[in-house]
Amino acid sequence: MTDGQMILLIFALILLVPLLGVALVWRIAVLRRRKRAARCSARTEGAVERFRSRGRNTVTLMTVTYTVDGKTYRVTESLKYRSEAIRIGRIPVGQRRLPVLGPLAVGDTVPVRYCPEEPALALIEGNEGFQNC
Repeated sequence: MTDGQMILLIFALILLVPLLGVALVWRIAVLRRRKRAARCSARTEGAVERFRSRGRNTVTLMTVTYTVDGKTYRVTESLKYRSEAIRIGRIPVGQRRLPVLGPLAVGDTVPVRYCPEEPALALIEGNEGFQNC
């Protein structure tokens, strides 16, 4: 193997290993969410109890309370965002992040899916995506 081929191989591995790691973590997250969603077949409405964030560029956690058979439960998830371009005319000059659930405030209602056999196991419906900060 020549020096040029060895350098090319090293740089390819430097790029490939992190990309494979990110792809693996992403795939595991998708499979976990799908597995949980498959178990959560019942639906109810929940009220946003609070938002918790440690700063502008950190994960925002949203806590929602919901009631099943007279008992109150809580589910906490990181709030997912989508990106929208900021434009001056037709020229993009930046991006802003917007919650996928739309603008929310404490007290707003959101749909919650929960497991009928285990009501404490739940997820916030529509809060899906990968951008969370």
